[in-house]
Amino acid sequence: MRKSVRLRTLTPVGDRAVLEGLWRAALDPPWPLLPVGLDMVRAGLVAEEGGRPVAAVATDPAGSVPLLLVDPAHQRRGVGTRLLDGALRQLRALGVETVRLGSGGHDYIWPGVPDDLSGAVRFFEASGWRWHEAVIDLVRDLRDYRGDPGVQERAARAGVTIEPCGERDRERVLAFEAEAFPSWLRWFQRGDSSVLAARDASGRLVGTLLYAGPGPVSVLDPMLGPMAGTIACVGVAGVAQGQGIGSAMVTRASELLRDAGTRVCHIGWTTREAFYARAGYTRWRRYLMSGRSLSVPPES
Repeated sequence: MRKSVRLRTLTPVGDRAVLEGLWRAALDPPWPLLPVGLDMVRAGLVAEEGGRPVAAVATDPAGSVPLLLVDPAHQRRGVGTRLLDGALRQLRALGVETVRLGSGGHDYIWPGVPDDLSGAVRFFEASGWRWHEAVIDLVRDLRDYRGDPGVQERAARAGVTIEPCGERDRERVLAFEAEAFPSWLRWFQRGDSSVLAARDASGRLVGTLLYAGPGPVSVLDPMLGPMAGTIACVGVAGVAQGQGIGSAMVTRASELLRDAGTRVCHIGWTTREAFYARAGYTRWRRYLMSGRSLSVPPES
Protein backbone atom coordinates (compact mmCIF):
# COMPACT_ATOMS: atom_id res chain seq x y z
CA MET A 1 0.00 0.00 0.00
CA ARG A 2 1.31 3.45 -0.94
CA LYS A 3 2.29 5.54 2.06
CA SER A 4 0.94 9.05 2.42
CA VAL A 5 3.17 12.02 1.70
CA ARG A 6 3.44 14.83 4.22
CA LEU A 7 5.02 18.23 3.84
CA ARG A 8 7.25 19.89 6.42
CA THR A 9 9.30 23.07 6.60
CA LEU A 10 12.75 22.90 5.02
CA THR A 11 15.74 23.82 7.18
CA PRO A 12 18.67 24.84 4.93
CA VAL A 13 21.44 23.51 7.21
CA GLY A 14 19.69 20.45 8.58
CA ASP A 15 18.37 19.42 5.17
CA ARG A 16 21.57 20.06 3.22
CA ALA A 17 22.26 16.35 2.72
CA VAL A 18 18.62 15.86 1.67
CA LEU A 19 18.94 18.57 -0.99
CA GLU A 20 22.23 17.15 -2.25
CA GLY A 21 20.77 13.66 -2.57
CA LEU A 22 17.64 14.86 -4.34
CA TRP A 23 19.69 17.04 -6.69
CA ARG A 24 21.90 14.13 -7.73
CA ALA A 25 18.90 11.88 -8.25
CA ALA A 26 16.78 14.39 -10.17
CA LEU A 27 19.21 16.57 -12.12
CA ASP A 28 22.57 14.84 -12.64
CA PRO A 29 23.07 14.58 -15.57
CA PRO A 30 22.79 17.05 -17.27
CA TRP A 31 23.34 19.30 -14.22
CA PRO A 32 25.95 18.14 -11.68
CA LEU A 33 25.60 19.29 -8.09
CA LEU A 34 26.14 23.04 -7.72
CA PRO A 35 27.04 23.58 -4.04
CA VAL A 36 26.90 27.38 -4.24
CA GLY A 37 23.37 27.04 -5.60
CA LEU A 38 22.33 25.08 -2.51
CA ASP A 39 24.04 27.70 -0.34
CA MET A 40 21.42 30.13 -1.66
CA VAL A 41 18.48 28.09 -0.34
CA ARG A 42 16.91 29.91 2.60
CA ALA A 43 13.38 28.54 2.88
CA GLY A 44 11.00 26.00 1.43
CA LEU A 45 9.32 22.65 2.01
CA VAL A 46 10.29 18.99 2.08
CA ALA A 47 7.95 16.14 1.10
CA GLU A 48 8.37 12.92 3.06
CA GLU A 49 6.92 9.47 2.50
CA GLY A 50 7.20 7.12 5.45
CA GLY A 51 9.62 9.55 7.07
CA ARG A 52 11.95 9.54 4.05
CA PRO A 53 12.46 12.75 2.03
CA VAL A 54 11.34 12.27 -1.57
CA ALA A 55 11.13 15.86 -2.83
CA ALA A 56 11.87 19.46 -1.87
CA VAL A 57 11.12 22.98 -3.05
CA ALA A 58 12.97 26.22 -2.27
CA THR A 59 11.32 29.61 -2.00
CA ASP A 60 12.76 33.10 -2.04
CA PRO A 61 10.60 35.62 -0.13
CA ALA A 62 11.52 38.26 -2.70
CA GLY A 63 9.32 36.42 -5.19
CA SER A 64 10.66 33.24 -6.74
CA VAL A 65 10.71 29.46 -6.70
CA PRO A 66 14.40 28.86 -7.43
CA LEU A 67 14.48 25.08 -7.09
CA LEU A 68 12.10 22.11 -7.19
CA LEU A 69 13.51 18.58 -6.80
CA VAL A 70 11.54 15.33 -6.97
CA ASP A 71 13.15 11.92 -6.75
CA PRO A 72 12.52 10.18 -10.11
CA ALA A 73 10.88 7.22 -8.32
CA HIS A 74 8.23 9.61 -6.98
CA GLN A 75 7.60 11.71 -10.06
CA ARG A 76 4.20 11.79 -11.80
CA ARG A 77 2.48 11.00 -8.50
CA GLY A 78 1.38 14.52 -7.56
CA VAL A 79 4.24 15.15 -5.12
CA GLY A 80 5.72 17.99 -7.16
CA THR A 81 2.30 19.59 -7.55
CA ARG A 82 1.69 19.51 -3.79
CA LEU A 83 5.11 21.03 -3.12
CA LEU A 84 4.66 23.78 -5.69
CA ASP A 85 1.19 24.63 -4.35
CA GLY A 86 2.62 24.76 -0.83
CA ALA A 87 5.46 27.00 -1.97
CA LEU A 88 3.04 29.44 -3.58
CA ARG A 89 0.95 29.51 -0.41
CA GLN A 90 4.09 30.34 1.58
CA LEU A 91 4.94 33.21 -0.74
CA ARG A 92 1.36 34.51 -0.81
CA ALA A 93 1.31 34.53 3.01
CA LEU A 94 4.46 36.69 2.94
CA GLY A 95 2.70 39.24 0.76
CA VAL A 96 4.38 38.29 -2.51
CA GLU A 97 2.22 39.38 -5.44
CA THR A 98 4.23 38.07 -8.39
CA VAL A 99 6.30 34.89 -8.42
CA ARG A 100 8.84 33.70 -10.98
CA LEU A 101 10.47 30.39 -11.71
CA GLY A 102 14.23 30.38 -11.23
CA SER A 103 15.12 34.04 -10.82
CA GLY A 104 13.12 36.89 -9.33
CA GLY A 105 14.48 36.71 -5.80
CA HIS A 106 17.65 37.92 -4.12
CA ASP A 107 19.81 35.23 -5.75
CA TYR A 108 19.28 32.57 -8.38
CA ILE A 109 20.76 29.34 -9.67
CA TRP A 110 19.25 29.70 -13.13
CA PRO A 111 17.45 32.60 -14.84
CA GLY A 112 14.50 30.31 -15.52
CA VAL A 113 13.84 26.63 -16.15
CA PRO A 114 16.68 24.93 -18.09
CA ASP A 115 15.19 23.63 -21.31
CA ASP A 116 17.39 20.53 -21.19
CA LEU A 117 15.38 19.41 -18.14
CA SER A 118 12.50 18.26 -20.31
CA GLY A 119 10.61 16.68 -17.43
CA ALA A 120 10.63 19.96 -15.51
CA VAL A 121 9.46 21.86 -18.59
CA ARG A 122 6.52 19.48 -19.06
CA PHE A 123 5.66 19.61 -15.36
CA PHE A 124 5.40 23.40 -15.22
CA GLU A 125 3.47 23.53 -18.50
CA ALA A 126 0.99 20.98 -17.13
CA SER A 127 0.73 23.09 -13.96
CA GLY A 128 -0.44 26.10 -15.98
CA TRP A 129 2.79 28.07 -16.30
CA ARG A 130 3.38 29.81 -19.64
CA TRP A 131 6.76 30.74 -21.07
CA HIS A 132 7.10 34.41 -22.00
CA GLU A 133 10.74 34.47 -23.07
CA ALA A 134 13.82 32.31 -23.60
CA VAL A 135 17.29 33.45 -22.55
CA ILE A 136 20.68 31.84 -23.07
CA ASP A 137 24.14 31.45 -21.58
CA LEU A 138 27.22 31.62 -23.77
CA VAL A 139 30.83 30.52 -23.25
CA ARG A 140 34.25 31.03 -24.82
CA ASP A 141 37.60 29.38 -24.12
CA LEU A 142 39.88 32.40 -23.66
CA ARG A 143 43.21 30.61 -23.73
CA ASP A 144 43.53 31.29 -27.45
CA TYR A 145 41.42 34.45 -27.49
CA ARG A 146 42.41 37.14 -29.96
CA GLY A 147 40.07 40.09 -30.23
CA ASP A 148 39.37 41.73 -33.55
CA PRO A 149 41.56 44.89 -33.66
CA GLY A 150 38.98 46.59 -35.84
CA VAL A 151 36.47 46.52 -32.97
CA GLN A 152 38.73 48.61 -30.74
CA GLU A 153 39.70 50.89 -33.61
CA ARG A 154 36.07 51.72 -34.33
CA ALA A 155 35.47 52.76 -30.74
CA ALA A 156 38.67 54.83 -30.75
CA ARG A 157 37.56 56.67 -33.90
CA ALA A 158 34.41 57.63 -32.01
CA GLY A 159 36.61 59.19 -29.31
CA VAL A 160 35.83 56.43 -26.80
CA THR A 161 38.34 55.02 -24.32
CA ILE A 162 37.76 51.75 -22.49
CA GLU A 163 39.53 51.11 -19.20
CA PRO A 164 38.95 49.33 -15.87
CA CYS A 165 37.44 51.44 -13.08
CA GLY A 166 38.99 52.02 -9.68
CA GLU A 167 37.40 52.63 -6.31
CA ARG A 168 37.43 56.38 -6.96
CA ASP A 169 35.02 55.78 -9.86
CA ARG A 170 32.49 53.84 -7.79
CA GLU A 171 30.01 56.64 -7.15
CA ARG A 172 30.03 57.76 -10.79
CA VAL A 173 29.48 54.19 -11.95
CA LEU A 174 26.58 53.64 -9.56
CA ALA A 175 25.00 56.92 -10.65
CA PHE A 176 25.34 55.85 -14.29
CA GLU A 177 23.69 52.49 -13.60
CA ALA A 178 20.88 54.09 -11.60
CA GLU A 179 20.06 56.34 -14.55
CA ALA A 180 20.77 54.12 -17.56
CA PHE A 181 20.28 50.54 -16.30
CA PRO A 182 18.50 50.59 -12.93
CA SER A 183 17.70 46.86 -13.01
CA TRP A 184 21.44 46.15 -12.90
CA LEU A 185 22.26 48.57 -10.08
CA ARG A 186 22.25 45.96 -7.32
CA TRP A 187 24.83 43.86 -9.12
CA PHE A 188 27.20 46.83 -9.33
CA GLN A 189 26.53 47.66 -5.68
CA ARG A 190 27.70 44.21 -4.57
CA GLY A 191 31.29 45.07 -5.39
CA ASP A 192 32.35 41.46 -6.06
CA SER A 193 33.26 42.06 -9.72
CA SER A 194 35.52 44.46 -11.58
CA VAL A 195 34.00 47.22 -13.69
CA LEU A 196 35.06 48.09 -17.22
CA ALA A 197 33.94 51.52 -18.38
CA ALA A 198 33.68 53.30 -21.71
CA ARG A 199 34.09 57.09 -21.70
CA ASP A 200 33.57 59.58 -24.49
CA ALA A 201 35.97 62.33 -25.47
CA SER A 202 34.71 64.54 -22.63
CA GLY A 203 35.29 61.79 -20.03
CA ARG A 204 31.59 61.07 -19.59
CA LEU A 205 30.58 57.47 -18.89
CA VAL A 206 28.70 55.95 -21.84
CA GLY A 207 29.01 52.23 -21.13
CA THR A 208 29.90 49.70 -18.46
CA LEU A 209 30.19 45.98 -17.85
CA LEU A 210 31.08 43.66 -14.98
CA TYR A 211 33.78 41.04 -15.23
CA ALA A 212 35.38 38.60 -12.79
CA GLY A 213 37.92 35.82 -12.93
CA PRO A 214 39.64 33.55 -12.82
CA GLY A 215 37.33 31.72 -10.39
CA PRO A 216 35.67 30.90 -8.18
CA VAL A 217 33.25 33.41 -9.64
CA SER A 218 29.97 31.65 -10.38
CA VAL A 219 27.42 29.18 -9.11
CA LEU A 220 28.27 27.26 -12.29
CA ASP A 221 31.97 26.80 -11.45
CA PRO A 222 31.70 22.97 -11.17
CA MET A 223 30.63 22.92 -14.82
CA LEU A 224 32.89 25.70 -16.12
CA GLY A 225 36.08 24.65 -14.36
CA PRO A 226 38.30 26.09 -11.61
CA MET A 227 39.73 28.93 -13.71
CA ALA A 228 36.44 30.29 -15.04
CA GLY A 229 35.50 33.91 -15.59
CA THR A 230 32.33 35.88 -16.18
CA ILE A 231 31.19 38.92 -18.13
CA ALA A 232 27.84 40.45 -17.21
CA CYS A 233 25.61 43.52 -17.41
CA VAL A 234 26.98 44.89 -20.67
CA GLY A 235 25.28 48.21 -21.28
CA VAL A 236 25.78 51.26 -23.50
CA ALA A 237 23.77 54.42 -22.91
CA GLY A 238 21.21 55.23 -25.59
CA VAL A 239 23.02 58.22 -27.08
CA ALA A 240 26.19 56.17 -27.56
CA GLN A 241 24.66 53.04 -29.04
CA GLY A 242 25.44 51.97 -32.59
CA GLN A 243 29.12 52.90 -32.44
CA GLY A 244 30.53 49.47 -31.62
CA ILE A 245 31.21 50.39 -27.99
CA GLY A 246 29.52 47.30 -26.54
CA SER A 247 31.56 44.97 -28.76
CA ALA A 248 34.73 46.83 -27.85
CA MET A 249 33.99 46.45 -24.13
CA VAL A 250 33.33 42.71 -24.44
CA THR A 251 36.53 42.26 -26.43
CA ARG A 252 38.60 44.25 -23.94
CA ALA A 253 37.11 42.41 -20.93
CA SER A 254 37.84 39.07 -22.62
CA GLU A 255 41.46 40.10 -23.15
CA LEU A 256 41.83 41.21 -19.53
CA LEU A 257 40.38 37.93 -18.28
CA ARG A 258 42.62 35.94 -20.64
CA ASP A 259 45.72 37.77 -19.40
CA ALA A 260 44.69 37.05 -15.80
CA GLY A 261 44.66 33.30 -16.54
CA THR A 262 40.96 32.71 -17.18
CA ARG A 263 40.13 29.65 -19.23
CA VAL A 264 36.39 29.46 -19.91
CA CYS A 265 34.44 32.71 -19.77
CA HIS A 266 30.69 32.60 -19.16
CA ILE A 267 28.09 35.18 -20.19
CA GLY A 268 24.68 34.51 -18.70
CA TRP A 269 21.04 35.54 -19.05
CA THR A 270 20.93 37.22 -22.44
CA THR A 271 18.93 37.16 -25.65
CA ARG A 272 21.71 38.79 -27.70
CA GLU A 273 23.27 35.71 -29.24
CA ALA A 274 24.38 37.38 -32.47
CA PHE A 275 26.00 40.27 -30.59
CA TYR A 276 28.19 37.99 -28.46
CA ALA A 277 28.87 35.64 -31.37
CA ARG A 278 30.76 38.50 -33.03
CA ALA A 279 33.16 38.35 -30.08
CA GLY A 280 33.54 34.58 -30.45
CA TYR A 281 31.07 33.37 -27.83
CA THR A 282 28.79 30.38 -28.51
CA ARG A 283 25.53 29.22 -26.94
CA TRP A 284 25.92 26.92 -23.95
CA ARG A 285 22.55 26.66 -22.15
CA ARG A 286 18.99 27.91 -22.71
CA TYR A 287 16.31 28.75 -20.12
CA LEU A 288 12.56 29.29 -20.30
CA MET A 289 11.23 32.25 -18.33
CA SER A 290 7.88 32.31 -16.56
CA GLY A 291 6.13 34.32 -13.90
CA ARG A 292 2.61 35.01 -12.79
CA SER A 293 0.51 36.92 -10.34
CA LEU A 294 -0.44 35.02 -7.20
CA SER A 295 -3.83 36.66 -7.30
CA VAL A 296 -4.66 35.14 -10.70
CA PRO A 297 -5.35 31.39 -10.97
CA PRO A 298 -3.12 29.48 -13.43
CA GLU A 299 -4.31 28.68 -16.92
CA SER A 300 -5.56 25.16 -17.43
